[in-house]
Amino acid sequence: MGTELSQNITNLLADKYSGIETPEYFADVERLKAGEPYAYVLGWKDFLGVHIDLSCKPIIPRAETAHWALRAIEELKVRQAELGRSLRTFDAYAGSGNVGLAVAKHIPDTMSEISELDALLSPGIIESARASGVPESQIKVIPGDSLETATGLYDAIFANPPYIPPSDIDNLDPDMVAHEPHLAFFANDGGNEFHKILIDQAWDFLYPGGAVYIEADEYQKPAIETLLKGTRWTYEFWEDQYGQVRFPVLRKML
Repeated sequence: MGTELSQNITNLLADKYSGIETPEYFADVERLKAGEPYAYVLGWKDFLGVHIDLSCKPIIPRAETAHWALRAIEELKVRQAELGRSLRTFDAYAGSGNVGLAVAKHIPDTMSEISELDALLSPGIIESARASGVPESQIKVIPGDSLETATGLYDAIFANPPYIPPSDIDNLDPDMVAHEPHLAFFANDGGNEFHKILIDQAWDFLYPGGAVYIEADEYQKPAIETLLKGTRWTYEFWEDQYGQVRFPVLRKML
């Protein structure tokens, strides 16, 4: 038995079963041995202090997403203070709704619209909000693709879209491929299919001074810069927690 598996089995007993070896515990151990991700077996994952329910099997929130989301939240706290009003935000390709929920939790009175193509994930998003103490008045869960459900203007748009080229499937963790939703991973055009949609469409949904915070991989930076040439966007790329330059931030500066 590998070290990671052994540690996950130990953690599961403490975190889910309070140290009591029940039949359900032993069934969950078999799930771990079969390669199912620990977060799915546990049933939830922490994301910036938000209890993300995973019972509907969305993509599991990653640390790199938390890295840029936290930086975006700190920026938006400043924007809220400067504007002296509540913010309106839109979380596209939301998956578990982790980014939109974290924004709603950490920035009081913010309205967070959360949009995910797979409507079967909506109950999990609502349960995550309830478990995390996020008021129902601060969130609106709207099943939809890309920006099709966006209405009016927002102070920020968050996007962790599919951005892995289908040809890269053999380079992914086999357990991830076997258990997490492929809908959340793969995109055409070198993985930039949805990055292009955001670059082309998001401008019309932002207040002046608003921003689009996007997840991408570092090797996609040149292609994204090419897509941005000749547009009205002011942009920059943020580093991840390892110093890799990979997250585009598009700003509507007039």
